[in-house]
Amino acid sequence: MVGNRVSGCINHPGVESVARCKQCGKAVCKACLVTGPTGNFCSDTCRDKHQEFIRRAQELERKKPAAGNGLRKLVRFAIKLAFFAAILIAVGVAGIMFDIPVLSDVVRVVIPKIAPYVPFL
Repeated sequence: MVGNRVSGCINHPGVESVARCKQCGKAVCKACLVTGPTGNFCSDTCRDKHQEFIRRAQELERKKPAAGNGLRKLVRFAIKLAFFAAILIAVGVAGIMFDIPVLSDVVRVVIPKIAPYVPFL
């Protein structure tokens, strides 16, 4: 008997079932029951299919990227971008303060072009 309902075995309709196959859900009697490491099955075929399913699920789980990995990459990119911007600003300030010919000329050309987008310039 499964739950409150009496059902017959898929192979022996007149015999009361004792379990349902974990793979296909068919009712089976004690004589037809095939026990596997992950549960009860109606046949060796269903047991093998379920084992293959478990193996593939575990394989996919191992390949799955760590949670939050994309966010970590984004944060690292933002930090690198901020660091690069700080270096560029420092080089520009040094070019103007110490009147380095090439740098001061570049900075004087670049500042008017980016000034509308940078509020503190």
